[in-house]
Amino acid sequence: MLLINNKVMSSNMQPLVVSHLIIVFLLLALLSWVYTTKSLDTLAYGLRYELLQRPLLRMWNIVNSTAEITAAQVKLSEYVIKRYNKPATQAEQIQLYEVMRDVTWAMFASRKALNAITINYKNGFVQAFHRDHRSNNTFYIYSDLSNYSIGTSGPYDSNLISSREGWNDQSIKGNISAIWYREPLDPITGEKIGKASPIPPDDLINIAGISQVPDGVASWHVAVSKFTNSPLLSAALPVWDPTTSNKSIVAVVGVTTALSSVGQLMKELVEVHSGHIYLTSQEGYLLATSTNAPLLTNSSTGPNLVKAVDSDNPVIQMGAQWLQSEYGSKVPPGHVIHVQNAKLGHKQYYMDTFFLNLKRLPIVGVIIIPREYIMGKADERAYKTLIILISASVCILVIGCICILILTNGVSKEMKLRAELISHLDARRKAEASNNYKSQFLANMSHELRTPMAAIIGLLEILKSDDQLTNEQYSTVCQIKKSSYALLRLLNRILDLSKVESGKMELENTEFDLQKELEELVDMFSVQCSNHNVETVLDLSDNIPRNVRGDPGRVFQIFSNLINNSIKFTSSGHIIIRGWCENLDTSKNTAEFPTDRKKFGRAFRTKLKQQANNAMNFREDNKLALCFEVDDTGCGIDQSKWETVFESFEQGDPSTTRKHGGTGLGLSIVRTLVNKMGGEIKVVKKNSPGTLMQLYLLLGASSESKQIYDADFPNTVVVLATVGSMERMIISQWLRKKKVSTLETSEWHGLTQILRELLDPISPVSSNGFDAPYSSREPLKAEMTNIKALIDPVYVVVIDIALLDLSSDLWREQLNSLDIFHRKAMFAWVVNHQTTSPIKTELSREGQNIVVTKPLYKGKMIQLLETAVRGKILGMQNRISSTTNEGNGEEIRGSIANYSASKHQKFRKCSFEFSSICPGESSSRREDLIHTMFRERHQIGSSRRDQPCSSSNSSSNQKRILEGLRILLAEDTPLIQIVACKILEKVGATVSVVPDGLQAVEALNRMLAAESSRRRSLLQGSPSETPDTPRFDLILMDCQMPKMDGYEATIEIRKSESEHGARNIPIVALTAHAMNADEKKCLGVGMNAYLTKPIDSERMVSTILRLTKNMPSEATGTTR
Repeated sequence: MLLINNKVMSSNMQPLVVSHLIIVFLLLALLSWVYTTKSLDTLAYGLRYELLQRPLLRMWNIVNSTAEITAAQVKLSEYVIKRYNKPATQAEQIQLYEVMRDVTWAMFASRKALNAITINYKNGFVQAFHRDHRSNNTFYIYSDLSNYSIGTSGPYDSNLISSREGWNDQSIKGNISAIWYREPLDPITGEKIGKASPIPPDDLINIAGISQVPDGVASWHVAVSKFTNSPLLSAALPVWDPTTSNKSIVAVVGVTTALSSVGQLMKELVEVHSGHIYLTSQEGYLLATSTNAPLLTNSSTGPNLVKAVDSDNPVIQMGAQWLQSEYGSKVPPGHVIHVQNAKLGHKQYYMDTFFLNLKRLPIVGVIIIPREYIMGKADERAYKTLIILISASVCILVIGCICILILTNGVSKEMKLRAELISHLDARRKAEASNNYKSQFLANMSHELRTPMAAIIGLLEILKSDDQLTNEQYSTVCQIKKSSYALLRLLNRILDLSKVESGKMELENTEFDLQKELEELVDMFSVQCSNHNVETVLDLSDNIPRNVRGDPGRVFQIFSNLINNSIKFTSSGHIIIRGWCENLDTSKNTAEFPTDRKKFGRAFRTKLKQQANNAMNFREDNKLALCFEVDDTGCGIDQSKWETVFESFEQGDPSTTRKHGGTGLGLSIVRTLVNKMGGEIKVVKKNSPGTLMQLYLLLGASSESKQIYDADFPNTVVVLATVGSMERMIISQWLRKKKVSTLETSEWHGLTQILRELLDPISPVSSNGFDAPYSSREPLKAEMTNIKALIDPVYVVVIDIALLDLSSDLWREQLNSLDIFHRKAMFAWVVNHQTTSPIKTELSREGQNIVVTKPLYKGKMIQLLETAVRGKILGMQNRISSTTNEGNGEEIRGSIANYSASKHQKFRKCSFEFSSICPGESSSRREDLIHTMFRERHQIGSSRRDQPCSSSNSSSNQKRILEGLRILLAEDTPLIQIVACKILEKVGATVSVVPDGLQAVEALNRMLAAESSRRRSLLQGSPSETPDTPRFDLILMDCQMPKMDGYEATIEIRKSESEHGARNIPIVALTAHAMNADEKKCLGVGMNAYLTKPIDSERMVSTILRLTKNMPSEATGTTR
């Protein structure tokens, strides 16, 4: 077995060993190739250096030779001038010039490469020898001696040079009176061989002047002449007066040498080694080249030097342009350039520069050699070698990868899974950290915003209760309070959105009455709709179950946001809330729904069935698919915005923000909640103006399978006399579906005509002016015929208050005209929130009328019918009574009402009482109630207290229900202290205030110590006086305070109570932190309840009563 393993291991190692050897071989070959290339580059650099050094050395020799000649000429000139010091006569002056001519000729004749030697005296006289290489002639040039006297100018020093008062170059050619002569000479002996002829100043050669030696030292410059095609190298040196001690220049010697010999050397070099060589000045002017390209160009002012960038040779031109683009027009002094791959045109070149630094004449040498001349074969082989190496590397890489995959396949899978797990964990950790930061930020912002908002709203509540306010002041305070609540609502919406996005929102799963939730919403919003002349209609299908399981608070929030959104953008018309239960089994789908609802049902049934095991999950989870529509006749939403309108901070039309307000969060929160419930919401197309929202929710089915409108009313006749056409149409269609005979009308005359034909057919038409003839149509006649065939029917007449003429007293006569029908039918008056108390009293004066509030929906209609049927069975038609309650509306009294309440308890409250929103309240008050109701649903469950009509009514109804209670308030904000104290003291409580948690703990410790001392005294039978320490019944604890926060204070208090063996005093959190996690944290540290800011006075009082109602009097120290 061991031998087999060794063989397997050796067989597995062989590919690795071979691959390693191949890699080592390739690396050695690569290194050899790299070092060979570097060696070739070094050799190439040496060759280029050598080639460029030769012309530079030639140039240097020329410079040195010129410098030596110039210095020798200066010495000879000084000797001659010293010998003939200060000539007194013209003859002596001429003798000096003759001796200087002979000495200069001797020097000029001994140097064949010289172009010219010039002597420029301080008095302007010039002597010069010049070789014309084009004609091979030698000339002596001088100026007319008669124009220059001995004393023309005195000694000249350097100060005169700088001030330009002495002789200069311009005085030579600018002296119009001077006459210049040129006489030919024998090039060997220097003897005159021709007659001297005058020449114009323009034909003069370059003569060195004082401007070339301003600082008194030698200088170099490049000159041009029309007598030669090559640039000239000119050196200038001053001649000092040897007879005086002070420094003064008496003449300037200039020596000019042609550079053609340098160009000839360059041509000889490139003929052997190829390439191009040229010399330039620092400014880029060509001095010598290895080509035949001209170095001078003619112009109107004479010959000029050619720049390298303008050379006729393309290689030199491109090379100069490349250097100029890389290093500018001037190469820095001493800067050397070596480029191996300079691309000039379509070829690559070696380019090198060297620098020769002369006084006032820096010279740059440039050599350009084609790369292929030196590295052509090496580059060709390198290309082939590179292809071979790449191919071999790819093969080795493939072989190595295959070997690695074979040998490490199992390990790689495990490592990949582990890396993915680590990356997922890291991403999750980062996401959780980001969510935590966001949640912490929102919690902090919520606290910082709620604290001042709580103070503002609390102070406004106190200010509103002041009886001394004028109407204008009271209205202003109300407007400020509305704006404060608007800010608070915006904060709540942002917190809700944050909860959903962070995944911290948890849905409840409790059983609740869906019909009751929706009917209460419609009742609440109907007040605002009535003010806007908008009809609110609730149309729920009979197949919706009464009870479902889910989160009632979030369902309430979804529909309140949708209805509120419709109200904002609907100025007239109607708002319809439709609902039905969609059967997922298509075989059981009925044809009772309209076509558009069937399409909607099929669409989301298809979507649900696409999910895996969806039908089985529905059966196991016992889920219901409830479909809803919110249909309005408002301004509508542009089709391009149907999707984006559900995004955060998006609106269908941004310009509507100024008119209707809003932040664009409502629909975003709605879609998030709907999706969290497993549903979907969208905007669909409708043929009429407005917006149609369709949504479905997946809710749990209740154990009670009873449907919401499961009732039967045989032999019942209903007369609907209402103004709202949509409401009347929906109610009448539903009644006819329930086999209830229904007659409709929207006018008072039609109502009276129907009642006479129906209840008193033999009575003639009255002439009181209200019962004008009403033409019965054919459908009405047919319905009348069917009604008359009924045996002992029950008549229910539903009349809208809008049919009465309330603008005058005629409405009383209209009511009197119905007296004859009271014993034959039950009358139900549908009133609105603007109906006054006298009118309500008059409507119910006979005891036969029932008064209900708008809107009229199926639930209210069922209760009306059941009341009428039960009244007829018991024979109590004449004992039906209703009383008016201005604050809460009307309720049916007596045995009939008791029966109805016992049978349909959930309809009683919403059907026969007025809306809880008082007349005159605005939309902001309505939204306040929505948020209050939602908060109570979310925190307490489905239980909810009735909301007060206004703060003034609430204050008048409150009693001193906390009389005798002593409360400790731990709060660090002075304004919140004032607000809480006034609220509690108004209901009878005694409040002690401490500014931080540490003082709260100390106050309770003093109370516990006093109680312990009192108990010990009682046990010992010797009662002793104890310090007058207040005994608190409850603590209102802020959570964020200095020195010690509310959490730590609660822990310390509970610890002290445990040590003293005392009962736990109730502690209620009163904090601006409004997140769910904050509530859990408060309850987790030992608090008994949780209240958020702004302070809700009613909820705070009710919470205090709940926590203190069961406390024994001896414990609280009060008699309750």
